[in-house]
Amino acid sequence: MSTRRSRLRATAIGVLTVSVVPMLAPAASAGTNVIYNPGFGHRLNGWRAAVVARGSDPGYPHISVLRTSSQPSTNCGGGQRGHPHLEMDVPGGADGYVEQGIIVPVKPGRLTFRTWGQLEPVKVTVSIVPGAGAHRLLSFIPPALQASPSGCSGLKPITESLNMTRYAGQAVGLRIQATSQGHIGAVADFDDFVLEER
Repeated sequence: MSTRRSRLRATAIGVLTVSVVPMLAPAASAGTNVIYNPGFGHRLNGWRAAVVARGSDPGYPHISVLRTSSQPSTNCGGGQRGHPHLEMDVPGGADGYVEQGIIVPVKPGRLTFRTWGQLEPVKVTVSIVPGAGAHRLLSFIPPALQASPSGCSGLKPITESLNMTRYAGQAVGLRIQATSQGHIGAVADFDDFVLEER
């Protein structure tokens, strides 16, 4: 009988222990950006780069942080004047992404970032990865700042703004993916990611 009571007691303690374990996401204070290295001042620290497909052009995709653009679009309104930014060069069907694990604030503001392209259209997909699979928030083509290899289009970088309320308080992955069928200047650039507690 005493053995049975000991087992029941151990089971009850085990149940109590399990019920106390669930972890809560720490609340971000208002105005605190939950994106680490949002302007790429620390290269790709905090961001994981991955290749989805190599494409037809050898050696791609290139995912890097630059202080000046590798293409002439620096003179077309997208130049960062020495400020670092993320560049994804994805010609010939190359496909890659960067991803960062974040804890979405309990009362999230909007996720915002600046983006622009160079010569060829690039399809960008922004997704949230809550575990298995990715939930697409937005697919778009950044404005191409070049009209030709030597001329500007007159377009400017844009700021995207996405609602994150659905993921409030969750630990998720933020994924930025790019691909293109173009070959010259098939580049998408990104900077200034912000997600704050309201």
